[in-house]
Amino acid sequence: MIINPGEISLEESLKICHESIKKARAEGFMPITVTVVDVAGVIRATLAEDGSGLTRADVAYAKAWSCIAAGFSTSTLRDIIEEQPRLDKAINGMQIMANGKLIPTPGGLIIQKDGKNIGAVGISGDRSDEDEICAIAGIEDAGFTYSHSATK
Repeated sequence: MIINPGEISLEESLKICHESIKKARAEGFMPITVTVVDVAGVIRATLAEDGSGLTRADVAYAKAWSCIAAGFSTSTLRDIIEEQPRLDKAINGMQIMANGKLIPTPGGLIIQKDGKNIGAVGISGDRSDEDEICAIAGIEDAGFTYSHSATK
């Protein structure tokens, strides 16, 4: 078996999922779905709360996937697009190439351990800013750091 040195384990992924959900409950947010992927974009864990919507798992995965594909958090992707509206056509093209998985809205963050990228988390269920709050809490409470850029 080939193991990527930047891979996040199942246990670590589940911890992030549980801690993210714990934060959502503490804040009274809508039910969320959390997906953690490794540095290759492979799903390591997905948890959906009771009452989470039908497409939430797809959106959570797309947010995590977007971080790995672009090398930025989904909120950073949103900011780049808002600052440069001329990129609309490029984003549409990238959406097509990504089979709809490119989601430039908060809720997706890069997960780092000891300064190394080990994966990404995507959350969907409440407003995007609340999704990101849960992602930050999940990552930090699991003992990792989050980043908005894969290079920092």
